Amino acid sequence: MLNYADAQAARRRVTDAYADHEWAPHPYTEAKDLRLVKALAWADLESAGTPLDAPGQRLYLLGFVGPGPDLKLGMVTRTPSSREGSVKAYLRTHERRALAYGCFLVRTWISRPLNTGVHDWEQRALNAVGALEGAHQYGEYFYDVDFDAALEAAQAARRCSWAG
Repeated sequence: MLNYADAQAARRRVTDAYADHEWAPHPYTEAKDLRLVKALAWADLESAGTPLDAPGQRLYLLGFVGPGPDLKLGMVTRTPSSREGSVKAYLRTHERRALAYGCFLVRTWISRPLNTGVHDWEQRALNAVGALEGAHQYGEYFYDVDFDAALEAAQAARRCSWAG
């Protein structure tokens, strides 16, 4: 069972270590902390998007530390005929790709499944996050962007996509 207090403290330690040493974690960053941070990120994802296997379209944010991008914003679709676990498997491919470049998943969020409108929401969210002060965008990847600010911008973009 995940101890959230320990995992959140580990997330702070890992995030601070990468803030101090941009291209690599502090030499004293423990593997145990990295495991706790990963477990917390996936627990956050499961909590936000329950149930992950429900059919529909979803917007997601993945936050990383390391020498690569800070954030991946995208959309994933699960059809009724998709195999169970396909959403999680799809997101794990992004995590594995990031690990190959020395980046670690530290934050996650995913929307509840929706039937329509997610393509428009994704485009508005990409524009909104890209417009954040200091953000550098490369497709669906962002550098120098705070996860919480990106989440707020993406959620505000949803309200705009339904209003306009």
